[in-house]
Amino acid sequence: MSKMLKRGWELTYVYVTDGRHGSDAVPPKELVKIRRAEARKERTMLGIQDSIELGVEDGSAGGLRGPELKALKQRVASIIAGTKADLIVVPSRSDMHPDHRATHDLVAETLKDMQLNPMLVKYFVWLFPDFYRKRPDVAGLVLMVGIDGEMTRKMAAIRLHRSQVGRGSFDAMARTLNAYLAYAFRAPATIGARYVEIIGLDEAEHNAREAQALLTALEPC
Repeated sequence: MSKMLKRGWELTYVYVTDGRHGSDAVPPKELVKIRRAEARKERTMLGIQDSIELGVEDGSAGGLRGPELKALKQRVASIIAGTKADLIVVPSRSDMHPDHRATHDLVAETLKDMQLNPMLVKYFVWLFPDFYRKRPDVAGLVLMVGIDGEMTRKMAAIRLHRSQVGRGSFDAMARTLNAYLAYAFRAPATIGARYVEIIGLDEAEHNAREAQALLTALEPC
């Protein structure tokens, strides 16, 4: 995101769930307010101007059916149409968090209903606890993106989410994972990076202009 902003991309954050069940100590309604304030601080720091909250109850995205799911898809379709999105960034279908997987499927199904095929940029957050049970995902192109120049901002952004970092050392986890991925895929030798993100691009072949602009923004990759 930071690299894209530097290249002049206009980004809109869409928050699907409200985070209310992310603490054993803070009441759900209070936690929603805390998470909203933390997200606002992150957007301010990164320079994100536009954001939308869908307000789905934390942990329930994958269980929506019938009229509730239809209404949510209509809201997502309205956002896609309203922003005229060139690309959409979504969690991988293989992510181990159920809300993240549900978000992927929500976007994919909505695009199918709309008969649109913008480029999807897929990322993962949770590899654990049981990567043996991962659901399959597809991407036409897998990229290793060097983020050495972005690590300071990334760590600062993560630490703004104090209600989450306080429960677990997510900043240290992210730094360690980005370093592990870099050395696992020989990034220091191939692209001169000590920290990397791994992302998947789908429908890049149908969006050549957007794909090339993204590759330019994400260098080295």
